[in-house]
Amino acid sequence: MLTKTDLNQISGLLDLKLDEKLEPIKKDIQTLKKGVKQIRSDQSTMLDLLDGEQMQQRKRISRLEKHAGLPIPQ
Repeated sequence: MLTKTDLNQISGLLDLKLDEKLEPIKKDIQTLKKGVKQIRSDQSTMLDLLDGEQMQQRKRISRLEKHAGLPIPQ
């Protein structure tokens, strides 16, 4: 029969092996997290840029509608 000490030693070996096997996966996860963070940053930058351009276009269209005497949608 296994004693508590034997079980603790087996548990320690299993933990060590598991950590060895999971280390590459942990590194991959960290790499993916960095990639997702960069994508979110790029997405935010692009949305800010596009929003600014859209506002400029709306102002131009509004001025053209006013100049042409077209009804301005509310």
